[in-house]
Amino acid sequence: MMARLNHFARLFFWFSLPFAVIATKDAHKDVARILDFKETSFSNWEQNVTYVSSTGYHARGMAPMYDITNRVLDLFIGPDALPEGYIIVSDRSVALGPKVQNHEYGDLAKHYWAILVVVSLAALIVVLTPIVGFCFCCCRCAGACGGRSQPFDKKHDTCRRVFLGLFLICAGTGIVFGVVVAFVTNSYMQHGVENATTSAKEAVDDTRLFLKTTSGEINHLLVRNYNELSHHLHQMLNETATVTMTRLDEASNAISLTQLNDFVQTLPQVRGNLERLKDLTNDLRTNASQLNDGLRGVKRELLHSLSNCAAAACREVEEQYQIGTLDSNGYDYNQLPDVTNTIENVKTLISGKLMTSLADGQQVVEGVKKKINDVIGENIPRVSMAINEAGLAMRDVSNEVTKTIDRISDLSGNYTYKYFDMADDYIREYSVYRYYAGLAISSVLLLILLCISMGLLCGICGKRPDGYGDDCCNKGAGGRFLMMAVAVIFLTLSLLTLAALIQFLVGLVAHRAVCVSLKNPSNDQIFNHVDHLIDLNTVMYPSSSNTRGKSGKVRQYQRETTPFRISQVIEACHGNKAAYEVLQLRNFRDIGEIREYPELYNIDGLLDDLIKSIEIESNLQILSNDAREEIQRLAVSELNDFPAYKFEQYLTDDITKINLTELALKLEETANKIPNSPNMNEIRVSLRNQALHLKTYQTSLVTPMTDGKNEILALAQDLDKTLHFNSDSFEQAINKFLAETDKAQEFINQNGTQFVRQVIGELTTGFRNEITSYLELVITTMENKVGRCGPISNVYNATLVAVCNRVIDPLNGFWAGVGWCVLIFIPTVILCVKLSSLYQKSDPYPGPLVESEYLYDAYSERDNIPLANGPKHKRRNKKYERRRNSRDPRDYYDDSNSPGGSRDNRYSDMAPNFKRSDGNNNAFPSGNPSGPSNIFYITAGQSPTTPTAPTSPENPHFATAGGRFERKQTPKSLRRPYRSQFY
Repeated sequence: MMARLNHFARLFFWFSLPFAVIATKDAHKDVARILDFKETSFSNWEQNVTYVSSTGYHARGMAPMYDITNRVLDLFIGPDALPEGYIIVSDRSVALGPKVQNHEYGDLAKHYWAILVVVSLAALIVVLTPIVGFCFCCCRCAGACGGRSQPFDKKHDTCRRVFLGLFLICAGTGIVFGVVVAFVTNSYMQHGVENATTSAKEAVDDTRLFLKTTSGEINHLLVRNYNELSHHLHQMLNETATVTMTRLDEASNAISLTQLNDFVQTLPQVRGNLERLKDLTNDLRTNASQLNDGLRGVKRELLHSLSNCAAAACREVEEQYQIGTLDSNGYDYNQLPDVTNTIENVKTLISGKLMTSLADGQQVVEGVKKKINDVIGENIPRVSMAINEAGLAMRDVSNEVTKTIDRISDLSGNYTYKYFDMADDYIREYSVYRYYAGLAISSVLLLILLCISMGLLCGICGKRPDGYGDDCCNKGAGGRFLMMAVAVIFLTLSLLTLAALIQFLVGLVAHRAVCVSLKNPSNDQIFNHVDHLIDLNTVMYPSSSNTRGKSGKVRQYQRETTPFRISQVIEACHGNKAAYEVLQLRNFRDIGEIREYPELYNIDGLLDDLIKSIEIESNLQILSNDAREEIQRLAVSELNDFPAYKFEQYLTDDITKINLTELALKLEETANKIPNSPNMNEIRVSLRNQALHLKTYQTSLVTPMTDGKNEILALAQDLDKTLHFNSDSFEQAINKFLAETDKAQEFINQNGTQFVRQVIGELTTGFRNEITSYLELVITTMENKVGRCGPISNVYNATLVAVCNRVIDPLNGFWAGVGWCVLIFIPTVILCVKLSSLYQKSDPYPGPLVESEYLYDAYSERDNIPLANGPKHKRRNKKYERRRNSRDPRDYYDDSNSPGGSRDNRYSDMAPNFKRSDGNNNAFPSGNPSGPSNIFYITAGQSPTTPTAPTSPENPHFATAGGRFERKQTPKSLRRPYRSQFY
């Protein structure tokens, strides 16, 4: 067990090491500045990723309807889907609760009472609708239930017709809402079903892209960044000894010995520079003497020629260039220092023991450095090997994590795409039938709505029916449309109710089990049961696994048994937590354990051993006595008196005061200006010859002398700088070097070991602090930054939108629309039957007398139909009809068009058979009726005759025969049947 823990410790230690450099930036600035170690520059993970899953959704006007249905469903089911005591979920198993075993279902019935009521009512409607419809049909066929209607209105039928029509309009408006909802939600649901697999595929693609991105981020963190750290660590190890030695040289001033030794080693070069300086000085003196002799002769010739020349040009040249002072340069190169003795002195120093003695002293110092370097270098191979081994372990971890992520990606992709393809096939093949079924249900609702609408339109706007040339859209047609709606309702109400009930139950279960549970998984009862059934530890992390990585060592991982729930993953994703928190990697390996690795692997002890291994001898002697004597001889040598300032003093002026080349050009110009005459030719030739001499002197003497002078000045300045070492004199500089070397020897002997240990201690302390800071940074980064789960949260929400908002909400909206129509159909049937009977009546209210007579003889045969011989008006004047108080114009006929009789005898067969007690049997007080008088009676086998005026004073509809009132009877063959139909 300890071996496994040790192996885990090493793995996580090297896993955390790449993050250490960043954390030490603020905590250890002083150490970094002293040791001059640069921080590791890590490359950042940068990759542009585009996810296609979208949570955008537009309900297109149905959002209030969806919200209402969801609230209704929540009221039906309550906060908990199932009462306590009926199901027990524990230890990843499901068992029936004690209430089920004891057959206690009272709480269950109380919990689902609303749903049971709905199911019961729907079952009653489904069962009773055919029975009620059949009975109603039989009733209508028998002439009852509105099957036969009176030919005229009752006293309050107009008011009934108005209010019942108003109520039916309200019911039709409600049906319109249900029909629109049914059509729209059916279309939306089909669109959502067809695009469900597309949304699912996009969700899987985004999930796989997220996993691939996370895998790349982990690989970048564990492999690439570690390689960057490894390169920097090797560079630091290689520079550790150099930095330590530099610090030792700076603290002990041993650098002075190095500088002195470097100078002594350059003495041969100094001798060469002195010899070159001597040669240049001799050449300068020789050339100066030759130049002086040549210029003296040129001056003599020019003065002779110019004095004999009368031309103005000659006088101009003599005055401008002052030919008389041509050889008066004022320089004396014999005053330049002679460095012959200095050269001999340097030769003596070189041939002595000075160089060898200083080399031996330098070797002593280098020996100390080498020993320290060897002690530090002994740890470099082991550290390098550990770094390389850690790199292999990091690569193994990266490969393991990547393999796990790839397995999850394959599980979510390769094993789901085939089911998506199967679902696509089923949807393409069968979803259309569901769509057509919904469309048929919606069309039935629309048919009923159209029948009711047409019935109301004809009933309200049409005229009364009369059987003589009726229009196609009179009130009778409206009544028939209403009865057609009643017939369709009775034929389809059971099916509509059954369909609405089935979809209600399916939508209720889907809404509660899917939408409510997935939108709030942490506080949902159903999801809580699922959480107790599934422990993701058993799926994602085996109890133990042994792997052999590239490092060649077996690694064993032991996870804890902390339960890992699906709801925790969802909540963590919604919070945009890192992959370590979302996947609960601490159940597989706790990243916090890396804090104990420095102590567990004795890193502090190894660093302390490194410090203790540093040891420097305390009797170190850098310079021997012979070396010290040689250095003192060097201090008082001729180099101490090197007169560099004299070279600057005598060589700062120009070689000649007059530019010889310029003067030569002027002489040639003057010679060309002299007039041509026999006595001037000799002067012209002389001027040209002297110009040629000046050019020759400039080229062969003046130019080399100028270059030599400049080189002499450069050599003198370089020698002066080399010999003084930023001191006032060469002797002072050498004595200073000697004193600093003595101090360095004393420092190394007394404080060398302690100082080097202090430097190594600073290095190890900084190393410890960097590791500690790195470990904290690794923990923080892994727990809070790597693989943030925001994209998966978006995928989750997009899936909920695709399932709940685009499929389940339209499903619930569809049954709500159909159920709404079913509820409205029940009062609609009553209203339609009532209005149909009212719309069938052909005559308005005739008055209380006729109504009472009709009611008195309600069960007798009243079949005498007075036929008027007036013309049939196919086209009627609407204004005329309105002026006749909405009475049918065919009820009134002109006297000129009527052969005789009276329309008042129309109801003569309805009068009761009685005698007046006062003996007054006249129909009218005046003896004549006020209405039309010409009315014909048609009797079977007889021609129309004009009846005599009735002798009854009370009622003109009755005639007398033998002193008693009798009612005229019409043969049954000529009777007009009452309207009795079932529409």
